[in-house]
Amino acid sequence: MMDTRDRGHAIQEPPRLDMDARIRAFDWATTPLGARKTWSPSLRFAVDMIVASTFPTALRWGQDLVLIYNDAYAPMLGERHPWALGKTFAEAPPSSAVDSEAPERAVLAGQSGGTVIEDLFLPTVHPGGAVTEGYFTIRLSPLPDPAAPSGVGGVLIALSDTTRRVRAEQDLRASEERYQLALEAASGVGTWDWDIAADKLYADARYATFHNISPERAAQGVPFAEVSAAVHPDDYARIQASGRAALKTTSDFLEDYRLVQADGSVKWVQARGQIYRDAKGWAVRHRGVMVDITERKRMEAALEATEADLRIAVDAAGMGRWDHNPLTGERYWDKRCRELYGLPQGSIENPLDAFERLVHPDDLPALMDAVRAAMDPASDGAINREYRILRHGDGALRWMETFGRAFFANGRCVRFVGVVSDVTERKAAAARVLLQEATMALAVDTANVGTWDYTPRTGELVASERGYEMFGMAPGSPARVEDFYAQMHPEDREAVRTVLRRAMEPGVRERIDVEYRTIGRDDAVERWISAKGKGVFDEAGQCIRVVGATVDITERKKAELHLRLLVNELNHRVKNTLATIQAIAAQTFHAARSLPQAQEAFTARIIALAEAHDLLTRENWEGAELSDVLGQLQALHGAPGRFILTGPAVRLTPRMALSLSMALHELATNAVKYGALSIPTGRVRIDWSVAVETAPPRLALAWVETGGPPVSPPTRRGFGSRLIERGLASELAGEAHIDFQPDGVVCRIEAGLEN
Repeated sequence: MMDTRDRGHAIQEPPRLDMDARIRAFDWATTPLGARKTWSPSLRFAVDMIVASTFPTALRWGQDLVLIYNDAYAPMLGERHPWALGKTFAEAPPSSAVDSEAPERAVLAGQSGGTVIEDLFLPTVHPGGAVTEGYFTIRLSPLPDPAAPSGVGGVLIALSDTTRRVRAEQDLRASEERYQLALEAASGVGTWDWDIAADKLYADARYATFHNISPERAAQGVPFAEVSAAVHPDDYARIQASGRAALKTTSDFLEDYRLVQADGSVKWVQARGQIYRDAKGWAVRHRGVMVDITERKRMEAALEATEADLRIAVDAAGMGRWDHNPLTGERYWDKRCRELYGLPQGSIENPLDAFERLVHPDDLPALMDAVRAAMDPASDGAINREYRILRHGDGALRWMETFGRAFFANGRCVRFVGVVSDVTERKAAAARVLLQEATMALAVDTANVGTWDYTPRTGELVASERGYEMFGMAPGSPARVEDFYAQMHPEDREAVRTVLRRAMEPGVRERIDVEYRTIGRDDAVERWISAKGKGVFDEAGQCIRVVGATVDITERKKAELHLRLLVNELNHRVKNTLATIQAIAAQTFHAARSLPQAQEAFTARIIALAEAHDLLTRENWEGAELSDVLGQLQALHGAPGRFILTGPAVRLTPRMALSLSMALHELATNAVKYGALSIPTGRVRIDWSVAVETAPPRLALAWVETGGPPVSPPTRRGFGSRLIERGLASELAGEAHIDFQPDGVVCRIEAGLEN
């Protein structure tokens, strides 16, 4: 038995020659092959050959296809080993494509020179009964025998383990799919194919849109000049020169540049292309992909100051050797070591002082502590430190790395030797990588993209950290696809199942593009998710993986819902306002009133209505304070100090605020023309209270005029009186009464306060 996983070579089989002993001890006289001493030289040679091989190898011999195999092949038989030894094809029929009668018969009859079955998925039985799965390539080859009618005495069955290669290819395909889907979700990719000789550039829809060309024309091919017209004027000369150089001298093209969009906006893109040449070396084709890097460029600009500190251009550095004798104080720096520190060749007076002067002051204390620790006999004597220097001569800041070891004798350090190298470029590169990773993390975080990988055979679904967050799950939690389904909104679950099922059907292979809701498992938060993905199929057409990317679109969905609510509310308010204006107009322009009077009254009432609308708009139409309504009344009728207001804070609904505003406007207008506000000594007192013991609470408001001219009841009721006594009572489900007392008008209003 053996472990066949992840090997690309012969299987090492312990113990050797077990099958050799079995074959020698087997009673072959009971088989169609007859006793071993009667075997032909060809059969003997074939058996010796497979027994000596460390590859899984078997043979089927004679017209009955009798099975003989070696130690490495035994695990492939599983529980049928060693029973299958010496059995005919009829007695031990095949359990997989490793052992197929039709191809073997064709080889035996001399009709086939051999057959290859590539990357067959097979189980392997290990000692103790454990089973692993792997991929194998099977080769069926003829074994010559002059005594056989066809000249072929048997079939050689040889297996080679291809598990590592097949799984690596599967992982690569899945990784590429995830990468492409993530790019598509985050920024999008466009492709082009330029026929240089015909000057026809063919592009997909995204590339065409970025270059202000219709997708239909781009699919049919457009001149290169039409495409390049979108390049930003400041980048045009550079890109043109780079393109010409690539056409003449190289095969690769990689440039970042800007494109001016049809609406005048500017986008950054990265274009990576490959140039193809004919037999004479002439460039005939230019193909490539384009990525939107606008967001990346924005972030790079924000980080430019930090990035500048990391761009240290240096020459490649070798290693310098140093040697220190603590007993004598002698120090030796070789030529390269001196070059690294910028020191002149030859002897240096007091080199220790020179070294300490060159080390950056912030790094010197820790470095000297490390040196003393390495030279301590109680330590292991090793040192490995990175530190900065200010190079002698030019003062350049350089990163150095030193490796050294101290040697001891009689409890004392007698020698301290080591090497030093300039690692400035490596440190700068490492810093750039960190910045790039941070930039990428910011980009992914900004785009809110998660990735996922589903294996249908096992049901396992692995997601990125952001993917787990979208389902309200702790990152890295062991999960199967049903765990993710469980977090989907019940109304969306079946639709997602259908989309996933169609993506995995070999005859359909539909791309996943679906939006659904999730209810977070740990945080119970509802989120809207947009998922894109596709199935990955093996050569047999079976779906082995489904990979994709997800984007949290909750805020977009909330915005869409909020917009619909705003539109509905606006429609409702416009209709109500138009109805109110219509009623005001009908009552104001009554035949009994002159046109100038009617126009003046109508204008005043519309202004009062507009002021009430302004007040509610400032409150997002969620209501208004009664004190604000009364304050607006004073400002509108120009009577500061003429109103006496007394009452608690009261919150009015939008409908109550509008109705009270219009009613109080009518009372104020009448008071200005005929009542208390028509003379300087007149006053208006407005008192209100709230009865909370009723359900709903009720508002009681009194309008009392004093100090004005004598009042007599009108001979007829005008629009203002009807608006207050009838309309207000109807709108507020309450009561309103106007009493024309000799000392001044008194109006009492009662209404229920709505929530």
